[in-house]
Amino acid sequence: MASKKVWVKVHHSRTGEVVVAACDEDLLGKKIKINDGFSVEVSKSFYGGFLVNPSDLEKYIREAGIVNLLGEAVISYLVKRGLISEKAVIRVGEIPHVQLFL
Repeated sequence: MASKKVWVKVHHSRTGEVVVAACDEDLLGKKIKINDGFSVEVSKSFYGGFLVNPSDLEKYIREAGIVNLLGEAVISYLVKRGLISEKAVIRVGEIPHVQLFL
């Protein structure tokens, strides 16, 4: 699992908040079906910054006020490292998702 790359993008809000968005490499640009007639896109503008190894996520998360995570590789790595709780994970369609306010 750690060999999979993840997309990371760091956003800076007008109020100075740092938002880190990360998703599994294979999810970028895909549509996730939520239910009949409704889906969400894993947009390049939100998640598509640069590719990193999951182990590189920690340094970005430490600087964030808000973290948005999507995908099996991203979530499982951070749960194993104790950086997020399994209880924080919801599913968007069949994809694990976590949003944290730090």
